[in-house]
Amino acid sequence: MKTLVIWAISAFMLVAPASAELIKDDNPYRLLEKVAEQTFARIANERDMINENPDHLKVIVEDELMPYVDNIFASKKVLGRYFKDTSNEQRQAFYQAFTDYIIATYARAFTQYDEAKHEVEFVNPKDVSPSDRDVTVETRVVESGRDPIRLNFRVRYDAGSEIWKAYDLVVEGVSLLSSKQSEINAVIRSRGIDNTIELLNNKAQQPIRLDDEVDVPA
Repeated sequence: MKTLVIWAISAFMLVAPASAELIKDDNPYRLLEKVAEQTFARIANERDMINENPDHLKVIVEDELMPYVDNIFASKKVLGRYFKDTSNEQRQAFYQAFTDYIIATYARAFTQYDEAKHEVEFVNPKDVSPSDRDVTVETRVVESGRDPIRLNFRVRYDAGSEIWKAYDLVVEGVSLLSSKQSEINAVIRSRGIDNTIELLNNKAQQPIRLDDEVDVPA
């Protein structure tokens, strides 16, 4: 399962704009295909920089991925029932810590990704009506000699920014958002919210190595 999570998060990198200017499309299926194509180009172009300084992956993730991730919505979902037990100051600190942790986690996942070996296929594209606000985009991660990995991106429309944003990824039927909620809630129960925030911050600040694996709070 850990291998699936690594490849899944690597594929999740594709949900990103390829430049500072956001790519907008009323159809999230077309949107993901456009940004995937352009993101592959940036990864390939900056491979030498990544090899020289693996922390550059954090820059790519923050620049290219995070504008298309609904990190506040995901943070609230992960905080779950502890939301009501925290102050506004603690919530804001948690949102920032969890966002930085996401960036670092995705950057580490990218160390497992090789654009020369992996391909992402979009399947079952659908038309989206004006009333649709939450859809599932199906993809497959394909590598020669391996069975394809089934990925379902859960994407919601952010009316404020008028773009579609990803907030969850279902890997072979398992929700990464739900899994992360269980893991972090266990840390909050045992250590409290302030210590959990500190732990996330510490993990986010750790340097990236090319032999890194995806990590979770423990």
